[in-house]
Amino acid sequence: MIKILFGLFLTLTVTLNADTYDYDFSVSQKSGAAPVKVDPIMNGSFLEIIRFNEISFAEEVESDDRSSNLDKIADKIKEYKDNDKDIIVSIIGHTEATTDDMNEKTIESDTYANSIQNIFRDSLGEYCSSDRSHEYAKDIQNRLMDRGVDENITTLEYRNGKDLLYSDATDEGRDLSNRVMVAMYVLIPKDVDLDEDGVMDSTDRCLNTPKGITVNRYGCPVDLDGDGVLDDKDRCAQTPKRINVDKYGCPLDSDGDGVLDYQDRCANTVKGSEIDEYGCPITKVLAINFASRSAEIASSYHPQIVEFAEFLRKYPEYRAEIIGHTDSVDKEAKNMKLSQERALAVKIALEEEGVASTRLTSSGRGELDPIKTNRTAEGRRANRRIEVKLSY
Repeated sequence: MIKILFGLFLTLTVTLNADTYDYDFSVSQKSGAAPVKVDPIMNGSFLEIIRFNEISFAEEVESDDRSSNLDKIADKIKEYKDNDKDIIVSIIGHTEATTDDMNEKTIESDTYANSIQNIFRDSLGEYCSSDRSHEYAKDIQNRLMDRGVDENITTLEYRNGKDLLYSDATDEGRDLSNRVMVAMYVLIPKDVDLDEDGVMDSTDRCLNTPKGITVNRYGCPVDLDGDGVLDDKDRCAQTPKRINVDKYGCPLDSDGDGVLDYQDRCANTVKGSEIDEYGCPITKVLAINFASRSAEIASSYHPQIVEFAEFLRKYPEYRAEIIGHTDSVDKEAKNMKLSQERALAVKIALEEEGVASTRLTSSGRGELDPIKTNRTAEGRRANRRIEVKLSY
């Protein structure tokens, strides 16, 4: 009767502790389906599997020995985590062989006395084995956590006495099977596109390309406008072809007049000059014609002289060269002298309006540079003139 009750107790104990796995990983097979448990170690793909030395819970093993072993394991785990490896740490508790079903084999129970002896014989039942392997594994997990290992990367498994490391023929061998096995599984990383440039990281040679930048098949920025500056650093991404640019890919404005070089028709404008839309200094024309054989300035030209003088005073960077001309009525030498007198007369008139003489020069060209024919009165009148050249 006693043996029957003991057998019922054993059966109930084994049934209650049959599932000793503690994984909690689940995936859905399809939309709406109930999640199913998935063992990541049995079903995963790994770059590397590192199995550490056993951590013994045999009675003769000192706690310091376990601590030294755990220090090495924790350091290795943290080394891999510091290198951004995706890992799972498996912690499996083991015990010596269970003996509930071995009593009768050990001592034949053909007598009442032997049956009683079997009840009190030293043995490890399934229930106690499950508790002990759980205790071993949990203890190691806690110790690893104390050493900085993240609990979330650990999995626990309780194998009881199912996987003996040593023979159970001796008490010493049985004791040595009380242990924990730790292994680290390094997962194959999933291919991702972290910089969202359309090139997966496994083939991306430029992993931190800014968003919105066009890249080549290697994930590196291109130079769409062909200015020599890659698009990720190009602040002016649509520069016209064959335009000189700065290090940011923007067209140059060498003279600093606000008009870009490729649009500037006057590339060396003096800074501070008032310019037109083409980057050229705003100029002023002074057109004065003279009577035949005369260097006298007609009074009708006085307003133009005043206006031109105001322009020169407003833009002090300018210098004016005044050049006199004649028709071909008189002799060449006489015309040369007359042209010089005409230029000098205009120079003096501008000085009288407040323009510094150092900014003015005068010279004559006589009849050398006609702008119209001297065979007509109209042509000769046009040739009796002065012209002004501005410089800065």
